[in-house]
Amino acid sequence: MRQRCVEDNAFVSLQEFLTLLLKSDDAINDAHNSGLIDLYMSEHADDMIFRKDAAKILHLYLKNICQVKDEEDISPAAVLKDLYDCRVCADHIAQVFIKGIMKGHDYPGGLMIFDPNVEITDAEARDAISKTITL
Repeated sequence: MRQRCVEDNAFVSLQEFLTLLLKSDDAINDAHNSGLIDLYMSEHADDMIFRKDAAKILHLYLKNICQVKDEEDISPAAVLKDLYDCRVCADHIAQVFIKGIMKGHDYPGGLMIFDPNVEITDAEARDAISKTITL
């Protein structure tokens, strides 16, 4: 897995991520009421957000709010060797990966992983949200 490094110190909280996505002063409540996050997440709004959680939120935003249909064939996401490490997250990760919203990380030997349990950086969050909004 990718190690947290000095250059990646600009991580974002759930609150910051949702404020960027929803452009709302009450983003946590708006996200909860829209079904983008559950009660546990809404109670931990100041926690840093993991890549798997960002993928879930962005996928649900596309599906439920923007009415964007899911990709039927998620087999192209199988290049991510850790796709099924989180079975609950797998479809969310596959959908945002296939749509080009979030990328995998390349490692030597042709290994590509999503790194679902790594905090998302500010730059990654802004890029993914921008791609989501313009989809």
